[in-house]
Amino acid sequence: MKSAVLKATSAIKKICYYICFLSMALVVCMMLLMFVDAILGLFFNSRITGSYELVQCMLCIVVFTSWAYTQTEHGHIHVVMFVRMMPNKLRFFFFGFTALLSTFTMGFATYALLGIIQSKRISGECTGTLLIPYWPFYVVEFIAFAVFTLALLCDTIKAFMAMGDKETAEDVMKSWS
Repeated sequence: MKSAVLKATSAIKKICYYICFLSMALVVCMMLLMFVDAILGLFFNSRITGSYELVQCMLCIVVFTSWAYTQTEHGHIHVVMFVRMMPNKLRFFFFGFTALLSTFTMGFATYALLGIIQSKRISGECTGTLLIPYWPFYVVEFIAFAVFTLALLCDTIKAFMAMGDKETAEDVMKSWS
């Protein structure tokens, strides 16, 4: 069980690492687009048509793709002030329980995105100027949410495993500092 969780965690971490590159590339594209749009507006009194829409769509992807990577790097805030004072088994039970709640919440949000994707695809809803359909961005959001949910699930399993394994407990507590 422990080796399977470690392999899954390692695989998810690699996926998140590559998704992070997409996020970073989009940040660079957004910066260049905004810079060129501002320069064109300042010097030539002309703007790039739909630049606001493009930045808005890219920003949506940047935000949601960063969540899974941040989870694998344990960059999200953990409030463990009171959990640290508890006995070992109880501490990891409560930490695992809250992680389980987070996993269920994100799992539900991931599932809900399937309905949103379908409704946006059927309605044909798109941006106002460039007429870019919204549903492909929701597909990317769905993938990011699914990977984030898997990262949360691995961390949840590790938290419950820490109740009986000292090495896993030390690994989980490293992210609490």
